[in-house]
Amino acid sequence: MTLLAVEKISKRFNEQVILEQISFTLQQHERVALIGRNGTGKTTLLEILAGKQDVDSGVINRSRLCRIDYVEQEKTDYLDLTLFEFVADARRDLLSTRREIRELEEQLARNPHDDECLTRLGVRLQQFEREGGFEFENEINVILLGLGFEKDRYQDRIKNFSGGEKNRAGLARLLAGKGNLLLLDEPTNHLDIESTTWLEEYLAKLGKACVIVSHDRAFLDVTVTRIWELGHGKLDMYSGGFERYLRERTDRRRLAEHHYRHQREEIKRIEDFIHRHMAGQKTKQAQSRLKYLSRIKRLPPPRTDGKGPAIKVRSSGRSYAHVLSVEDVWLGYGNRIVLKEVGFDVYRGDKFGLIGRNGSGKSTLLKALIGELEPVEGKIALGNRVEVAYFDQELSDLDENAAVLDHIWEVDPGAEVGTMRSFLARFGFTGEDVFKMVAALSGGEKTKLCLARLLYHPANLVILDEPTNHLDMDAREALELALIEYDGSCLIVSHDRYFLERVVDHIIYLNEGYARTFVGKYSEFAQKMVAAQPTVRVKDDSRKQAYQDFKRQSKRRAAHKKDIQSTRTRIAELEKELVRIEHDIAHGIPRHDWEKLETASHRKREVENSILELYARLEEQEGTEID
Repeated sequence: MTLLAVEKISKRFNEQVILEQISFTLQQHERVALIGRNGTGKTTLLEILAGKQDVDSGVINRSRLCRIDYVEQEKTDYLDLTLFEFVADARRDLLSTRREIRELEEQLARNPHDDECLTRLGVRLQQFEREGGFEFENEINVILLGLGFEKDRYQDRIKNFSGGEKNRAGLARLLAGKGNLLLLDEPTNHLDIESTTWLEEYLAKLGKACVIVSHDRAFLDVTVTRIWELGHGKLDMYSGGFERYLRERTDRRRLAEHHYRHQREEIKRIEDFIHRHMAGQKTKQAQSRLKYLSRIKRLPPPRTDGKGPAIKVRSSGRSYAHVLSVEDVWLGYGNRIVLKEVGFDVYRGDKFGLIGRNGSGKSTLLKALIGELEPVEGKIALGNRVEVAYFDQELSDLDENAAVLDHIWEVDPGAEVGTMRSFLARFGFTGEDVFKMVAALSGGEKTKLCLARLLYHPANLVILDEPTNHLDMDAREALELALIEYDGSCLIVSHDRYFLERVVDHIIYLNEGYARTFVGKYSEFAQKMVAAQPTVRVKDDSRKQAYQDFKRQSKRRAAHKKDIQSTRTRIAELEKELVRIEHDIAHGIPRHDWEKLETASHRKREVENSILELYARLEEQEGTEID
């Protein structure tokens, strides 16, 4: 069932094109990732779908059965509600029915012989059960626990929560709602790895359609069934998860470049013929080709993402080998101990990832490492010649009323404007962007500005608290590459599993007040954790049948993979033939041998058409799931 259909919608802000003639449909149970660089209009599109913004032109048709849930960014109307009340308020229909049931029960208690009241009560109870009312409170408990809220926080008021906790509460409210189309804007920001994994599984079994704005590559790869890439006002659509999207995008761009280049060469060849023969013996042929040229639909130049950020983390020079020592450290606030017996050593070049559930003590440990919190017991010591740079995920050092350029000048007032603008360009702030006020920046742009301030001066120990929050994929990849090439030491708090896997070589896992250190990549740590989980063996009388089913399925999958490989091989062969034909036409066949030229041109068109058909077949084959 189609939940909504969008037909040729357009949206502009001042002179900037955000959406241009975009069309798509969204089906029931479909989970779509909406990706693109910061500032391309992803949140704008979500707000348009949610009815929070109007379009300049075009039509959005929503099914009569389409119910949209979208997290409201401002929660000022709910500040006095408790966490549980805030989430339960997503189902006001159930709360209203429950209040009516209680009123009818009280009325019956006063007048047990009121038949009309008894009938109404029966109807309301059936309605309440049909709408899932009796399981609703239990479902809220499941959601809140899955998103990392402890039960003793359920009665805390929203106004007492941090910004990250409010965002998690908003996500819980959305998941508990009645809508069958969920619009999720960066849902994994402020979630720890355990909660992100829980959300992946919960969305898979929820059975609702979703449009998810996210840059968490590991999350997208297991969560969505389609990917929409927004850029330059256009929406490109892909089937499958993130890894498949990357492969298909590369193939599409290569094919678009080939067609564009081929058409340009063909147009130039025709124009040369017209120029040579318009006033000669072949005037009629030249005039005929001129008419043909006027009817050609010119292909636009292939779109590119342009140059992304080129972040560089500079070292302030070699420190002594022993960069940081943490010896039997106990941390807490007053009489409350948060972490016990923490001990680890960081040596020159080590890159540590610090992970654990929200509330496990990651921020507490960081405060101790940068000197903002004294240990209750134990010792923290920096090595000689160690210079520390610290990134705060709260972005607390940004002035909303200052310009981007002013923020960088604060860290080096004597620098020339050209030097500052060149430095900002490496973080994606080019042209007039440097004069933007901080208040007008997106979340990702604010993060990049804070990183620019942090990394302006060299340091040989970098401590980063959730540095990838709000960053788009290009910026994440640039930061990953910068940290991989950085010859200093790092300690990074992150829930981005893909980021951790690429960058860190040690894991510090905080759990139940203790810190455990693992040497190796994140994937190795995850495998060890899974292996450590107790397994329950269940006798299965149907193992033989399951094995037979598995064999049949394996054969089908093997045949399918063979077909895909055959198609790819044929494409490669035809592309090689196309290169040979183009070389023959340009250099191998004499200009006067028009028969060979005509034969070669005819074969060239056949090969190009075959390549297009094979790419279409390959897309269909890769989009087919073999059960």
